[in-house]
Parts: sequence; C-alpha cells; structure tokens
Amino acid sequence: MNMNTEKLSFLNQLETEIIILDRNLFIIWLNDSALNKGWVLNSKKDKNLITDQFSEETNGALINLLKKTIEKNGAKTKRDFEIITAADTKRMIDLTVSWNNENECLILEILCVDNLNKIIDSTKTFSTQKIAANLARTLAHEVKNPLSGIRGSAQILSKKLTDDYSEKFLKIIIDETDRLNSIVTKILTPPSKPNLSLFNIHSALEKVYALAEADKENKIELIRDYDPSIPEINGDEDLFVQAILNIVKNAQQAIENIEDPNITIKSRIEYGKPINGVVHQTVCSIEIIDNGPGIPQELHDQVFFPMVSVKENGSGLGLTIAQDIIRIHGGGIIFKSNPGETIFAIQIPIKIEDKEAKIA
Repeated sequence: MNMNTEKLSFLNQLETEIIILDRNLFIIWLNDSALNKGWVLNSKKDKNLITDQFSEETNGALINLLKKTIEKNGAKTKRDFEIITAADTKRMIDLTVSWNNENECLILEILCVDNLNKIIDSTKTFSTQKIAANLARTLAHEVKNPLSGIRGSAQILSKKLTDDYSEKFLKIIIDETDRLNSIVTKILTPPSKPNLSLFNIHSALEKVYALAEADKENKIELIRDYDPSIPEINGDEDLFVQAILNIVKNAQQAIENIEDPNITIKSRIEYGKPINGVVHQTVCSIEIIDNGPGIPQELHDQVFFPMVSVKENGSGLGLTIAQDIIRIHGGGIIFKSNPGETIFAIQIPIKIEDKEAKIA
C-alpha cells in the first residue's frame, strides 16, 4: 500500500462513509463519517480485519463481493445491502467497492439508505412548511384590510350609540378585531434580522430554563440534560431563546393537567443528519421532550401551520415563529409525537469555522 493517508484528509468533508482496505481485507483508513457511524480503526494493524466489524451472516456476502472486485480489478455496487454489526445492529446501505490498482487497495463507499429516506422526508417537510407559511402570509394580508374597516366602523358607531347594550357589544367587536389584527401582524412580520455572533447554546438554554422555571403556577418538573462538548454556534442568541421558549411553553400547556408532568431540555451533537434536504456532517440538536398526551395524528402534517393549535384558545403561532427563526439560521425543526412522549428537535448545522473558533 503506497497511498499517503495524510493526503486523504479531504475525504473527511464527505458525508459518504469511506473505508480503505488492503488486499488482505485489513482496514487501513476511515474517514470521519465512517468513524461517526461506528467503524473502528484498531491501533494494532493485525486487529483491523473488516470481518471483525460484522456478524458471520454479513461477512459471507461481503467477503464474496470484495474478493470478486479484486479478482476482476474493477468496481461493484450493491444496492439495499443489509449489514449486521458484531453488536447485532442492522443497517441498510448502498455499497460501492472499487479496486485501486495503483495503490493496491480496496475503496468502499457507503451511503446509508435510511439517510436517503430522511433526506427525502426533510425535503418534503421543508417544502410543505414553506408553502404553508407563504399561503398564511397571503391570506393574512387579505384579511388585514377588512379588519381595519370593521374596527373603524365599530368606533364610529360607539360614538353614536351610547347605551349600555350597544357599548358592550361594540367593545367586543373592537377588542376582538384588535386581537385578530395582532395575530395577522405576527403572521405578516418576518423574524427580526439576526444579529450574528458566536454564543454558547447552553447560555440560551439556561435563559429558557429560568423563564420557564419562573412560572410558579404550574408544578411541572424541568430537567436539563446537556452535552458540554457542543462548540459555540454562530447565531442570534436572543432569537434562539425566543424560538426554544415558544416550544417549551407549548409543552408546558400540553402537560399542565396530567399527573407528574415533566419536560426535558436536552442538547447533543449528532452526525450525518439531513436538514431541509441537505445532509450536514455535524449538527447541534436541541430536544424539548414532554410526557404529555401527544399531538393528535390528524394534526401531524399541520403542526407548523399558522392558526393550527391543539389548545382551544391558542393562536397556533408559537411553532410558526420558532420555525422561521431557526430557518433563517440554516436549521430546521422536526418532531415526533406519541401518547406519553412528544419530542421537538431543533437542528442547527455546526460549520467547520464555528468549531475552529471554539478551539482558538
């Protein structure tokens, strides 16, 4: 093997898993994506057989594919290839194996089929949410002018009709018109332009925690579960606080009437995650987890739509505003909900320059 592995560092920028083997099927090198997916490069060269990574069932099919590739001095691709690790973890992958004659090595390129499905799903979600937001703003614009006319007419009548009966109902008209106008204004007003700077995400989470904890009327237990290794993020901390707080408030309202309510605010680093249809190598994930009754299944496709709310008197704008804030930072919000657990995850790409700034 004549290949200089130091020159392979550019492959660490790929989301594809790259594994390089010698002729005897010993692992020589792995890129970062492969390491993040659980591949192991042992410090002892004689312990690096690729067969050590998988079950006997996987090894049979895999070794056959690798040896045929070497024999034919070419390349082979296996679609929807199921691999089972030595720890009995299953993955469905697309595998391409190439023999490099110059350096006498096998190059394995692996793309996780599950990731492809997630990319497709995240693209669909992003498109649907964008269409919904644009539609809502169009409708809100059309509603705003009639609201002004209704309020103006009610004010004129209130000067002419001074009896208690008329004043009572005209006041209701004016107050409700003002409330609707406020909602429409929020829909039409995009999030503030972010004031970008590097900040510690846990500083924002602690502010959210303090604001949520200050609500003494509820008996909800707030749990913090942070990953201190997360580097600083380039964004607007105040807007992040608003977005996360909107989700936490929704969770508080969803569980206020259940027994032993609790909310967990969790931060983690994740790898190879698709956001808005694009896979990012390193992602900061902030999860808000509650133990409430869950979101009704029929609302799952509409959760981020303005005016959609499980609460009887809710405006349905909290998640819409949160989504807009996270989107202008290049991130996304996903959720899953079942009775007993609802998870909203804010996912923000961590760029190389962000990590380098943290190290510096």
